[in-house]
Amino acid sequence: MRIAVLDVDGTLIAGTLAGPLPTMLAEAGLAPRDRLTRLRQAQMTSHAENLEAAARMTELFAAMLTDVPCQAVSAVTARLWQRQRARLFAFARPLAAALKESGYVPLLISGGPQEMVAHLACELGVALFRGTQFEVADGLLTGRVASAVADGKDRAAQDLVGAEAIDWAGSLAVGNSLGDVSSLSRVGRPVAFEPSPALRSLARHRSWPVCDRTSLLTHLRDQAALPVSPPAPARDMPPAHRAEPPPSVGGATRRLTERLLAQVGGQGAVTGECCSRVTESALMLTLLRRQKALPGVQSRLHAYLSRSRRAADAFDAAVIDATLHGITPTDRHRLIEQTFSGAAQHSSARKKLALEAILAVVGPEPFHVDAPSHAFEHHNEATWTHLRQIAIHHLHVPDPVAPELTARLLRLTERGQDRGIIEGNVFAHLFALLSLQRRTTPGHQVINDGITALAKAVRDDGGMPFITSEEIFATATAGLALARAGADRQVLHTMGDYLASQQADNGGWAYAQDVVQTDTDTTAHVLSFLHTLGPERYRAPLHAARQNLITHVGDDGGVPTYLPGQPSEPTMTANTITALQPYHFAHVTLLERATRYLLNAQKPDGTFERSWSLSEANAMLRALNALTLAHRHNPSSHHGRLGPAIDSIHQRLLVTPNADGGWGQTPGEDSDPMSTAYTLTALAPTHHTHPTVQAGLHYLLGRQNQDGSYTSVSDQAAPRPLHYTIPVLTDIFVLLALTHYA
Repeated sequence: MRIAVLDVDGTLIAGTLAGPLPTMLAEAGLAPRDRLTRLRQAQMTSHAENLEAAARMTELFAAMLTDVPCQAVSAVTARLWQRQRARLFAFARPLAAALKESGYVPLLISGGPQEMVAHLACELGVALFRGTQFEVADGLLTGRVASAVADGKDRAAQDLVGAEAIDWAGSLAVGNSLGDVSSLSRVGRPVAFEPSPALRSLARHRSWPVCDRTSLLTHLRDQAALPVSPPAPARDMPPAHRAEPPPSVGGATRRLTERLLAQVGGQGAVTGECCSRVTESALMLTLLRRQKALPGVQSRLHAYLSRSRRAADAFDAAVIDATLHGITPTDRHRLIEQTFSGAAQHSSARKKLALEAILAVVGPEPFHVDAPSHAFEHHNEATWTHLRQIAIHHLHVPDPVAPELTARLLRLTERGQDRGIIEGNVFAHLFALLSLQRRTTPGHQVINDGITALAKAVRDDGGMPFITSEEIFATATAGLALARAGADRQVLHTMGDYLASQQADNGGWAYAQDVVQTDTDTTAHVLSFLHTLGPERYRAPLHAARQNLITHVGDDGGVPTYLPGQPSEPTMTANTITALQPYHFAHVTLLERATRYLLNAQKPDGTFERSWSLSEANAMLRALNALTLAHRHNPSSHHGRLGPAIDSIHQRLLVTPNADGGWGQTPGEDSDPMSTAYTLTALAPTHHTHPTVQAGLHYLLGRQNQDGSYTSVSDQAAPRPLHYTIPVLTDIFVLLALTHYA
């Protein structure tokens, strides 16, 4: 017998098949909340690929269901399956059918609940499957595990087929984690599917093929002779499969354009206000309590944090509990590692230090963080990072503190808050004041002045934002969208004149007014908008902006966000290529180097590092714009790599929508308007009428609010990976997408 051992979680379905089940059971009143909390805490502090830890999670889940009727759990499981079936990867159904047609016996083996695996098996037409089974007595679950996949999936496979002899050399297995090693090691055709870092390393060592959701069917067709047909690229779709845009696109575009125009102020700026966030609200409440200042503001902050606790993630919940109740997390380091797990941004000593400092400063114990000395370094950093690092270091140094350290922080804070909130960055300003509050005399004027400035940023909901606003970046991107929408030219020129007036002496632009630190992201977008309005009108600002971007190009051809010499980033490099492309002949060599860097930065699945955005489609959109411009100029350059790089972006986007037509920040996450807008903008020039694109457009049109606006999940993170939200950016990027279809 030739078998095909198929893992489930992360292999056939995005995420975990039964991930939401414990919460749904608790919400249905079938499991005590304290047991759910115990399970979540254990999940937070355990490594995902530790088999002993996985067994412990299963035991805790079983314990949640002590004396719960089986029938009630089955009803919740059935409801969850109807949600989760939309997360099945597109290849799952054709793969199962092709395996059976080729004479393989497919086996679904998972550590998830047997009943959930049964739903999946029924969907795929798979007869043999194994999941975790829970003990039952008199129709009630006993709270104990009856059987689990504990001795390896190869052993489970043999149990499933009974006395039949397995042709292991002729069999195949597909899995994504170390839990699949036992089956991958036995079969003749192992496939590591979108593997975890540990499995990827092992696969490389053992020369196992590595596939993703776009390449698995092709690999199995070529290597195992499966009769499957991978999805064809959109440009190969026959005309009969194409559809016209729905007529409501024009109306949605007009309503959104009017909504965005209403946010353009008299000076031409779009404010781009930032929403409240737990971190800054907790830091502000801590500062005010210690200074015994502004009791009314304290009450509002306390109420905001209390309201936020219910929907808070693990890190925010720990911050709130420490601030309001003096409860410190049992394992701070584990919590931080868990916060970075699965985040768009990788962890680093400095990023971990920021999160550890938040927990330490709001907690009841004396401030202390465990971090390597290099995490405190603050050379060649953006202004707010420089201030934050000095403040955290100042807090960390044991008494007595050298007077010159305090004097330096005092000078930086006093000088910075002359313009209000330092660099518009509430987070960094709060850390500076909290550090000074510990080391200076009570009621110091610099601290009092800082509190006065910060108190003006308290939002209507009683919370504090991460930054105050992004009016320059928001105005530049809104200008590009409104120009495509055909907005009044006089309004656009007012916006352009405002931006020109905000240009810094170095030729760049900061993200907001009264901010000294310029960045290449904002500079590239302003440059593109001003060029759209007319190179003659803005000749001097455009020339200075080009020179600014040129100075940021590194030896590797890439461009960082803030300062020359910092690590290059694909997204910022793509922005720079796009902004400078109209002046191509003045920057031929530079653009060639930058394009080479961008090509080398592309990952095998077509994606790029995500920079400030949490949506992988944002980085792909920026890169696609840059690579397409380079391809138009010279398709054969870079040894023919441009075409395949562009195709891989298209393919990744075309195969990763959800069942509702939209796209999430990463494949498998719930759809959101922002990620869908990025994707539709990227696909519009080449796949305008593709059915997948049309489905995405219908999703986007259906999410418009009555006032014409759009609401989406947080799309930015800082300090990474903590999310923050600028609502107007959703309107801007959705409008940019709709203008391609109106």
